[in-house]
Amino acid sequence: MSLLDDYMESSEAAHGTSTIQYGADTYTPTNGFDGLDNVRLETGYVSTGFGQIEEPIFGIDYVQFQMPAKLVDMAVSNNILIVALDTFRLLRIDLDNPLEVEEIEISRKPSDGKVKKIFFDPTGRHLIITTDHGENYYLYERWRRTKQLPKFKGVVITSIAWNKQATLTDPSTKEILIGTKNGLIYETCLEPTDEYFRREEKYFKQVYSIHESTMPVTGLYFEQFPVNNRKYFVMATTTTRIYQFIGFIGPNSGTHSPAGFGGSGGGGGGDMSEDRGERAMFENLFSKYDVNPGYQELPGELPHSELHFFSRFHELQQQGIAESFAWLTGPGIYHGALVYGSQNVGDSVVDNVQLLQYPATPSDDDSGKLVTEIPISVALTEFHFVLLYKDRVRAICQLNDQIVYEEMIPVGQGETVISMAVDDIKKTFWVYTTLAMYELTIHNEERDVWKLYLEKKKYNSALRYCKDPAQKDKVFTAQAKDYFSQRRYKMSAEIFADSTVPFEEVTLMFVEKGEVDALRVYLTNKLNRLRKNDQTQKTIVATWLVELYLSKLNELEDLASSAHCSPIPNEPTNLAPNTEAYFLDQLDEVRDEFKTFLESYNGNLHRPTTYKLIASQGRNDEFLFFASLIGDYDKVISHWITEKNWAKALTVLSKEADPDVFYKFSPVLMENDPYETVNVWMRQSNLNPRQLIPALLKYDHKKLMEKSTQNQAIRYLSHVVTSLNNTDPAIHNFLLTLYATQKTTDETALLTFLKNEGREMHYNLDYALRLCTQNNRTQSCVHIYSQMGLYEEAVNLALKNHDLELARINADKPEDDDKLRKKLWLTIAKHVVQDNKDIKTALEFLKQSNLLKIEDILPFFPDFVLINDFKEEICTALEKYNDTIDDIKIEMDEATKSGDSIRLDIRELRSRFALVNAADRCYCCNYPLYIRNFYMFPCQHGFHGDCLTEKVNV
Repeated sequence: MSLLDDYMESSEAAHGTSTIQYGADTYTPTNGFDGLDNVRLETGYVSTGFGQIEEPIFGIDYVQFQMPAKLVDMAVSNNILIVALDTFRLLRIDLDNPLEVEEIEISRKPSDGKVKKIFFDPTGRHLIITTDHGENYYLYERWRRTKQLPKFKGVVITSIAWNKQATLTDPSTKEILIGTKNGLIYETCLEPTDEYFRREEKYFKQVYSIHESTMPVTGLYFEQFPVNNRKYFVMATTTTRIYQFIGFIGPNSGTHSPAGFGGSGGGGGGDMSEDRGERAMFENLFSKYDVNPGYQELPGELPHSELHFFSRFHELQQQGIAESFAWLTGPGIYHGALVYGSQNVGDSVVDNVQLLQYPATPSDDDSGKLVTEIPISVALTEFHFVLLYKDRVRAICQLNDQIVYEEMIPVGQGETVISMAVDDIKKTFWVYTTLAMYELTIHNEERDVWKLYLEKKKYNSALRYCKDPAQKDKVFTAQAKDYFSQRRYKMSAEIFADSTVPFEEVTLMFVEKGEVDALRVYLTNKLNRLRKNDQTQKTIVATWLVELYLSKLNELEDLASSAHCSPIPNEPTNLAPNTEAYFLDQLDEVRDEFKTFLESYNGNLHRPTTYKLIASQGRNDEFLFFASLIGDYDKVISHWITEKNWAKALTVLSKEADPDVFYKFSPVLMENDPYETVNVWMRQSNLNPRQLIPALLKYDHKKLMEKSTQNQAIRYLSHVVTSLNNTDPAIHNFLLTLYATQKTTDETALLTFLKNEGREMHYNLDYALRLCTQNNRTQSCVHIYSQMGLYEEAVNLALKNHDLELARINADKPEDDDKLRKKLWLTIAKHVVQDNKDIKTALEFLKQSNLLKIEDILPFFPDFVLINDFKEEICTALEKYNDTIDDIKIEMDEATKSGDSIRLDIRELRSRFALVNAADRCYCCNYPLYIRNFYMFPCQHGFHGDCLTEKVNV
């Protein structure tokens, strides 16, 4: 559809299009244009031979616009169309608003000559008009009239290289290069101004000459290198030569700076910059090519030539670097790619250069001869060359050099086709004659590109342009079969997995060829692409892969063993094929690959089947890896226990979180490596110590030479009781048993355990007493009696074992029963006096208790004991008694005096009285006192008896 849809309307009556048909009997393609026989070119579309006929890619639309005069030249940029008429007028049309046509007159003198060509910059703002007499004019987007460029006088411009750094925010063109009719290249910068006497050209300086004054510079273009903003590439063409210039630019002497250098592109060079000898920005670059510049020449007699560039990124604010170019010459279209790298002066950025010869077509007469016609103009798209002839438009595919489109242009009487105009920003294409304009429309240009790349076996490029899965599948299938035929089996396997070729067909292909490695690659890639719900297929494929991996591992081990027994070849490296090192390296690679496979797909494997496959091949390492991977530590631990490798068994056990596995394997591990087993237990917080009692019973401290002399069962149970605060009676009783049955007379550990239990004992007291009694743990028995409240038994047992200190400690324990305490102390005193017959010790012992007196222990002394031994103690006791009697006498005297005082007060009270007035009231109820019984106090306060009673009770 045309952009000028308001102007255009197809009119078969006025502008009918001719349909050309080539038959096989009249047209034989040459010059590489084969495959066109029996191909019809209808309505501007040529089938490429693939699939069904679809909407044509190319089409030409006539623009319904009546020219006021003959058209001389035309340019389109950024959706702005400029038409130059032979009446020295310009038509400016904004294609976004095509109804408004702006007419501008070129201010000139009669001697200025005729308009030869117009040049329009990519932003659609700057227009330069040149005449055949060398007069040049400038038009800015906001102006309604042109301005002459005095410095350009006498220069016939044939080409301009616009600066991509120019933006819509900066009114200047920045630095641009201008090619002329006499083979010179100038540099200038235009900055529009509304001041009448100020010139737009900041400077105008020659920077290069090709030294051929008869050769016009027909094409000119420059590009900044992507990695260096000071490095530039310039391409210039004449009708027969193409020049390349590469080098570094330098900022000129004025204040205007080069594009990319932060300047505005204009500045203080002023009108006299050239006279003052200032250096232009590109002068340094061209100076390297003053002597013997390199160029390529394509001889021919063509009087005109064009140079075009293509970039996929063509938006005005995001213009990309040019990727390819096309040069219209006499022999053909010289084209290639542009590659920017580390090129320096004298190098080339052009790559993959080709010359497309012009296609031969049947002559207009009936002779049937083939005539090669040279086009008037050419345009470059991503995949096609568009050729303009004097009466038709033709498109040639760049990928296969085939004509894919041809359409006649309805040229009227006295009308001549002039050229083509291309909007590089909006990517629109225009054909214009002296009387009419046409738009060449392009729809879905890359539609059949994937087929062309597929034919050329450029599979990656074909995939890039596929539009749907069906197209991609065709590419994958063709690529896979091509690689298979080339015996690139592994690459073929990877691509077959992406295709829809039946699974059985592909696997049989590899099996028949004996390519097990490629089959493994195919199955792995196919497994990756199976859907989540295809669990059965995933399990089958994954199991097959396990078998293939195991078979490969065994095969490589056999080959390595065979190579080890063979003589070592005289190879420069140990990794030469068919050597032991080579096979071992392959073995490590496949083993790592197998482990990676198991890590990725263990969820798709049937565990019993996989175990059976691996075990049947005797692959212990892989068996253990798989078991560890799926968390089946039971099998791993069983294996290491069978191997009696207790350390590895404990290492695996320490990673386990299931307590049942600990309970299962702890007995044998505790029996053989108790120290490390207990370490593992202590790091595990979710174990039930009761379930570990069978393992603890397996432990025999006397049989093992351990890292530590400590009993490991006691070590673990002490950790459980003290650190984990376990309250299970079975655990406490078991720990008590271990303490009590140790082969040592030291009861410190047992007593510490009993004391730490405190009042809230978690062991059985009767069991503990019986166990300690059986094992002669006297101190512990005394402590247990004390805990049971049997203080007499505790004291008697302590005295029985002649432990007076322990007896005294237990005698003081019933703190709230002085009677019992005195009895216990008397028992101890009796033992000291009667059994030990130690009078002095008995008297010293008497001082330690505040409950006993000398008279309490006198009955325990023998009848014939001498008083001299405790005379002093008796005297001390008598003195205490005497002091006590004196204190009692004083208290009695004080009590007698108090009684006499009370009796005197009573007698005085009998004669005491108080006066009560009839108006006195109760201080509680405020009623008169005399109405009820009342009390009168010496302070003259009176109260009713019942009121006072109630007040006191409250």
